[in-house]
Amino acid sequence: MMQDIVDVDPSGTHAWCRMRALMQAGVHQSVKDTHPRGHVQWWEGGLYENEYIKENGVWKLFRYRYFPFWHAEHEKGWSLTKENYIPWPTKTYPEDSLGPDEIIEQKMLWPDTRVVPFHYPHPVTGQKTKDDDLQAPHFGKDASTGDAPLTLALPEGQSRSGAGNTWESEGSVRVLPDLVQN
Repeated sequence: MMQDIVDVDPSGTHAWCRMRALMQAGVHQSVKDTHPRGHVQWWEGGLYENEYIKENGVWKLFRYRYFPFWHAEHEKGWSLTKENYIPWPTKTYPEDSLGPDEIIEQKMLWPDTRVVPFHYPHPVTGQKTKDDDLQAPHFGKDASTGDAPLTLALPEGQSRSGAGNTWESEGSVRVLPDLVQN
């Protein structure tokens, strides 16, 4: 993990973190005969926008949001890696023992170049980054020609108890009001 930006709310019980990932991943040859993907290895780059809560003095992952940007085969490199090289999850836990709690349809991989939303306001303007600035329009075209912007919103039917509250640190808003939990 690198380039991490962590913001902790004034109560010290809720935090947000934005960080980049660059990894070498794969399935070791010792389990190639029993693993569904066999023996495989790849490079991967992405971005996390996670939330954490502190319960009984222990920090715990609360919302895990990982947006992979690209995958690359070691042998061929990223530009020749086939689409869906690392398949997206299609089943949740417990049906898939390694699956996520919920599937959120925000798939993004190269050549998609949308910007992952920020949990904090723009450092210069102090405003939430506009949706048009998060999109990736087709070359030379208006933002409306691109896919819809990604979001940090909760899945339908979920809410945040503190949404709309603002807290400041060192004279500036640290987390966007619609993302405040407490």
